[in-house]
Amino acid sequence: MSSAEGRGRTVDEAVDAALIELKESRRNVDIKVISETQEEAVVEVTVIDDAAETVTGSAPAPANGKAEVARGLVEGLLKHMGVRAQVTVRPSSEPITLDISGRDLGALIGWRGETLRALQSVTNVMVGRHLAEGERIIVDVERYRQRREHTVREIAMRAARQVKMTGDAITLDAMQPFERRAIHLALEGDPDVTSGSIGEEPERRVVVGPRKPAAE
Repeated sequence: MSSAEGRGRTVDEAVDAALIELKESRRNVDIKVISETQEEAVVEVTVIDDAAETVTGSAPAPANGKAEVARGLVEGLLKHMGVRAQVTVRPSSEPITLDISGRDLGALIGWRGETLRALQSVTNVMVGRHLAEGERIIVDVERYRQRREHTVREIAMRAARQVKMTGDAITLDAMQPFERRAIHLALEGDPDVTSGSIGEEPERRVVVGPRKPAAE
């Protein structure tokens, strides 16, 4: 994963400096606040890749071909696991997203989505030679990721309200990269709070705190 250190008068300015260096947007990164004083904020910005590293060495297949290869491999994997489910390619999705639907698929999601994350990693390893460098496949079960993103956005809003009332920072429970990204996106437009990440995987957590005014 690519990362860069950013410095600025505020956390936002430091993040923007790192984003310019990485040529990325806030939607695709994880932000870690290293230090914050009245004079300077220092952050580490890391490009998020919650899939396994892709296997290179072959030319990438066309988009439709990649999706069908991935769908077929996941169907075969589920059959081998004894799971009866349907795998479809989500229309017009970028990156390519595979939706798994069926009955009693909770075991495919697992505790806090850990089984789903492992399934996605295995899928990307299997399909890796068909993908371009840095490209990945997203795997979702019964729209779990979509529902979970909605839930963590609600968590972000509640945390922001509490921070505004108390003036104290809040550390949230450990989350997966896509969940932390949803938190950062939910709060990026709030003028009164800021968010950053602390800790190492799989116990990495988001800290929501009061936004300090920029120095004159």
